[in-house]
Amino acid sequence: MKSYRLKNHNSADNDTTVNASIEILDSKLKLNYQIVDDISKYHFPSKTTQHRANNLWLNTCFELFIANRNEDSYWEINISPSTKWNSYHFTRYKEEMRESNLFLTPQIKIEKQKDKYELSFETTFSRGVLKEKLDINLSVILLDHKGKRNFYTINRRNDSPDFHDRATFVVYL
Repeated sequence: MKSYRLKNHNSADNDTTVNASIEILDSKLKLNYQIVDDISKYHFPSKTTQHRANNLWLNTCFELFIANRNEDSYWEINISPSTKWNSYHFTRYKEEMRESNLFLTPQIKIEKQKDKYELSFETTFSRGVLKEKLDINLSVILLDHKGKRNFYTINRRNDSPDFHDRATFVVYL
């Protein structure tokens, strides 16, 4: 399992700690996200029946971007605290987005405390599609009660957050 402390895109505005971890074994993907702070300042959608949905990034959302090394195409997984989720495939940077069936219906677990919020996500995927050398980006969007979205990711490159930017991905072996 590889763990990361995600960086706030606007670090002067916020001191919330966001950690994320990823593990890929055979055809199983495990993600874990942890927010440490007074979580009452953020909006976490209420749990609903788990199903696929679009535009989850408009609210609090946990994300993974994953690509085979040296290939232009990549996948994006979005996970809402409501347990809605989806995955997409792109042929190139933000091009030809389509819903992907690579990742099967996941198990999503949530643990909420006053000063900590944890979301775990576990799914399986088709063997052979993801190769040994991968590039990843883990990110989180936290919507506060004033409607401001706070962006966290492994690496920042530009003034505005762009989680799709392959220059911000890290190596996952």
